[in-house]
Amino acid sequence: MFRRRTILLLTLVLLIVFFITTNYLLITLSIENEIGSKSVEEFIYQKLEELPDHYKLLPSQYNNEIPESFESFKISSNITNKIDIIWKIANSWTNNTKLIDIKSKYVGDILLMLQRGKIIKADIDSRGTQLKLLLTLQGNQEVIFKPKWYDRNKIIDGPVYAGKDRYNSEIVAFYLSVILNKPLCPISIERKLSLKNEILPVATKRLLNTALIENNRSCLYGKCFYCNINDPICDDDNSSLLGAVIINFKANLVNHRSPWQRTYKKGKNALWQEFPDNYCNIVGQKISRKRLYDLIDISLFDFIIQNGDRHHYETLDDTVLWLDNGKGLGNPYKHHIDILAPLYQCCILRKSTLKTLLSLTGGRLTKKLKKMPGINNLITSEHLKAMEDRLLLIFATIEYCKDKNLL
Repeated sequence: MFRRRTILLLTLVLLIVFFITTNYLLITLSIENEIGSKSVEEFIYQKLEELPDHYKLLPSQYNNEIPESFESFKISSNITNKIDIIWKIANSWTNNTKLIDIKSKYVGDILLMLQRGKIIKADIDSRGTQLKLLLTLQGNQEVIFKPKWYDRNKIIDGPVYAGKDRYNSEIVAFYLSVILNKPLCPISIERKLSLKNEILPVATKRLLNTALIENNRSCLYGKCFYCNINDPICDDDNSSLLGAVIINFKANLVNHRSPWQRTYKKGKNALWQEFPDNYCNIVGQKISRKRLYDLIDISLFDFIIQNGDRHHYETLDDTVLWLDNGKGLGNPYKHHIDILAPLYQCCILRKSTLKTLLSLTGGRLTKKLKKMPGINNLITSEHLKAMEDRLLLIFATIEYCKDKNLL
């Protein structure tokens, strides 16, 4: 009798253990299947819905040293008497921490010279894939001119790297680098010039060889990978052409292929897309920790403006510079989360970067951008809202990393 009860009791215990174990395995497998079926993007958007309020409120507890605007940069009335000095000062700023001294009293003078300085020579800038001019201003300062191809309201459909360079993206990127307390973009501003009256009279022979007349307007098609005689840039009916003028600073830069480069081939993924879980470890074995932090910083910057064309990058004394930002501001209604791959694959972030980002919550990013010179000509309210939304998506990605116990 005792033996029979013992057997029944053991059987009951085994059944209970079986049911508990089975239930646990079913729940665990269900969770794992749910995780496996969700993309990183879906998790980030889920975190966005759950985002704590401190990511959204005006940052009264955060203070940074970024100037509120350029209003304090006084433009000298006697600038023509000190052109050489102005350019000497501008070039003296270049080092591995900044390309512009944002606190200098000469910033306004330099902006004015970039915008109005007399053009004494015009040539082709054959670097890169798109039409650019290499201009020499009075005082022998070289600058790059990127022309306007699209109206600022134009929405670029397709992949994140679609379309031609947007001149306004270069200027807004410069402003954003200042706001992020990372002045690693070359100083840039909008300029209106005339191909007929300012460029062609001082053009080199090779530039003149690409000049033509269309509908009584002066045009150039330049020389570059995508340059084509059937697709020139032209003066408008008032013999003027808008674009971005960017200072061509002098420094010994080293060019590198980005670890997060795209394949630019439909249906073909890069290694970082094929092996996302272990990719950061692979990258970390090839570059320094500082470089990795730099690449994460620039990915946040690229994400805010939606520049998904960072196939290469340049370094100055081992610091990653924020150059060539013309593919931003393409579509304010699309957020390409994979630009943040360096952040969500590595899940590391400088404390100083996080502090700066937190100082821009509650609409402060827009407030700072709106105080920049000529901003209303460069960006739409839709793009400003999109940049605010992307800032929150960066915070959601940080929360995603925290859930993984990696940040």
